[in-house]
Amino acid sequence: MKRSKQTNHPAIRKILPESFGSLILLLLLLVPFLLSAQTETLVTGQIVDKYDKTPIPYVNIYFKNSNKGAISNDEGYFIIRSWQPEKVVVFSSVGYKTKEVKIKPGVPVYLNIELTEENTWISDVFVYPGVNPALEWMKRIRLQRKANDITNLPEYSAESTEQSLVLISKIEEKSTNKRLYEQFKKGNLSGSDSSLTVPLYMAESKYQITPKGKKQLSKNKFSSPQVTENLIAQITGGIESEMNFYNNSVSMFGKSIISPLSNIGNSYYNFYLADSTNTATGKEYEIHFRTKNPKNLALNGKFRFDSTSLALTYFEGELPRRANINFVHGLSVKQEFEPLPNQYWVQSLNDLTMSMNYEFISDTLRTKPELFIKQSTQTVLSDSVKLQADNFAQSQHSTETLDERLQQMDNTPLMRTAKWIADAAITSYVRVGVIDVGRLQQVIRLTDIEGVRLNVPVRTNEHLWKNISIGGYAGYGFRNKEIKYSAFAHFRLPTEKRRVIGISYTDDYRRIDYNYNDFIGREDPWNQGDQDAINTIFSFRSGRKMNPRKEWSLFITNDWNKNIESSLYLRHHKLLANSCLPITVDGNEMPYINQQSVTLATRFSSREKSYEDHLQRLYIGNRRPVVYAILEAGQYQINGTNHYYGKAIGTIKQKVKLNIGQWDYMAKAGWVFGKVPYPLLEIPAGSTPGGISFYNFNQMEFLEFAFDKYISINNEFIFNGLLFNNIPLIKHLNLRELIAIKVAVGDLSDRHKDILDFPQIPHYMKKMQHPYVEGTIGITNLLRVFTIQLNWRFTNLYEGIQPWRVGVGLRLAF
Repeated sequence: MKRSKQTNHPAIRKILPESFGSLILLLLLLVPFLLSAQTETLVTGQIVDKYDKTPIPYVNIYFKNSNKGAISNDEGYFIIRSWQPEKVVVFSSVGYKTKEVKIKPGVPVYLNIELTEENTWISDVFVYPGVNPALEWMKRIRLQRKANDITNLPEYSAESTEQSLVLISKIEEKSTNKRLYEQFKKGNLSGSDSSLTVPLYMAESKYQITPKGKKQLSKNKFSSPQVTENLIAQITGGIESEMNFYNNSVSMFGKSIISPLSNIGNSYYNFYLADSTNTATGKEYEIHFRTKNPKNLALNGKFRFDSTSLALTYFEGELPRRANINFVHGLSVKQEFEPLPNQYWVQSLNDLTMSMNYEFISDTLRTKPELFIKQSTQTVLSDSVKLQADNFAQSQHSTETLDERLQQMDNTPLMRTAKWIADAAITSYVRVGVIDVGRLQQVIRLTDIEGVRLNVPVRTNEHLWKNISIGGYAGYGFRNKEIKYSAFAHFRLPTEKRRVIGISYTDDYRRIDYNYNDFIGREDPWNQGDQDAINTIFSFRSGRKMNPRKEWSLFITNDWNKNIESSLYLRHHKLLANSCLPITVDGNEMPYINQQSVTLATRFSSREKSYEDHLQRLYIGNRRPVVYAILEAGQYQINGTNHYYGKAIGTIKQKVKLNIGQWDYMAKAGWVFGKVPYPLLEIPAGSTPGGISFYNFNQMEFLEFAFDKYISINNEFIFNGLLFNNIPLIKHLNLRELIAIKVAVGDLSDRHKDILDFPQIPHYMKKMQHPYVEGTIGITNLLRVFTIQLNWRFTNLYEGIQPWRVGVGLRLAF
């Protein structure tokens, strides 16, 4: 066997060590690059609660069988990486079931992780297979809930003090606002964190409560400005401060939230018996409850009850974020009860806390301002209520401190601007010193007769005269080059009950079907029933079919009590003829009709809130119906002859809050007595192409029908994003589905032709062959204010009538 020859050449021996050293050096330089060529395993994502989709912070994330780990941040986001071929990521957090997710090594991935809450059963509670002891307790509690509701007792009388506090966050970071809300909810907002919020509103009210109702004894709003109070009333007007979970439901923002103690509670909740405790009054059990569907208006929380009386001793609940209440993304309630000697338990504390960003305020202040709202109510069965002066609304801040900060906030440019815009949105007026400019929708309009018309509408406010308001408007039409105007003076009498008298004169064009009595019942400062910016400019159309009028009016309003008020109107109107409103007798043209009338309108409501904007009253609607009864007697002159007539009109309207949305309806019936010229008949409000309104029949032409006996009903259903909230990305637009059905039935006697000729114009004064019916489907809340609808007419489809069309309109709702 031959041995290989050794290299003995001196030159080769010299080169080898140098080459070998260079090779080693080269390899050392290439090691980092070779290592970097290994594939990295990168996992990112967000972790949320499976039921309410809220982010879960501080979740432990790690690769299985490794020491590589991470923790999710306040928004539930995480990132974890490894150079090893990892295959499984583990997610664990206290109170949640651990979850494992398989991944592909070396492939970057983004994960949306949903963790399920883990229900922990206390060891001293025995659970038998197939048996849920909580359900048996719930059955017994429901049988006793009426007997345990002490507020039903005839002798029940209590005094409560309700403290309301609204803070606005200075920052926009979601994680920080969430932390601030949690501290605010628990009443332990630290000094450093309290500097991140500013008080917007605070008030304290005392009430006397009996089974017959709730009577306000006093109210102190400290340094809260009036416009802020009006805005907060609009936002929180639908919240019941006395939330009684013995009832089947409680109302929040006008929507019914199912109580766990409801007879149908088992259909909405899962119940778990969680604890038992020996107390001075006996044994108490604790039951946890969770909504079966986080989109339902139902709570997650717990309550304790006395084992002897089965009465509530403590209640705590929170609304899931996915539950559909506009603008609200945090809502919790806590109630405490105290025992009485006769085994009754009486509610002593009710804390309601909310976090919300209200869309209107976002336009006023910045992108998405956060509001923290707390209503804390303490109730005692005695003649006095003792509160801690250093703990206003359970906030751990003194009344003096909050009021001082409120005064400081009220003087900032930001707050002055916010109040200015808020006042305009709610009242339709903008305050400029001692003058209010408005109504704002009257500043501009577009009509066939006038073209573009600009108005200057103004009135004096309370900063000039507390009980007097003088105002009006002057407008110029650029097409017909005419100036039209109106003037009024209102005076509030110095009486205990509200009494206002007023006089006005108007020389202007109005819609030919303008209904003075219909205007009374609209109660909407932005919708006055005539042509204005909303139903012309912002509806992308020109106002049609108007005629000139000259109107004198004198009125007086009187409050009989908090639920009944009446207004008496004395009117003198001159309706002038034109091509849209011809006035002829036996073919002979008449220049005008003179009319005088006396109208008594009485409004009936129940427990409805309202507030006064100087001499204008604004209503905060509740779930109860509002009824108007209107009687009118009058005369008119044709060819120098007086004729007399009468009218009787009844209207009922209501906003019905449903779990899936809101149903608005207005039903109206009337009768005209005697013979009248056709403009004084009941003329259903029609529309023009492109125009839409809840009050109008959107597919009906102007003056298409007229009645002396009639019934009509307008229905509109606005759903809480039933469809849109389930569409990715679209759900963030907060769109709402809309369906409407409107029906009119009426009759018209030929006797009225004896007074004035019916106009021989196409689509005027048609005989209604069948009940008029139209339907609507649409989308509302587009860009927060716009509505688009497809309107369809189902009946009375004669030649020249278009059965359907698409309309766009402006809908201002706060």
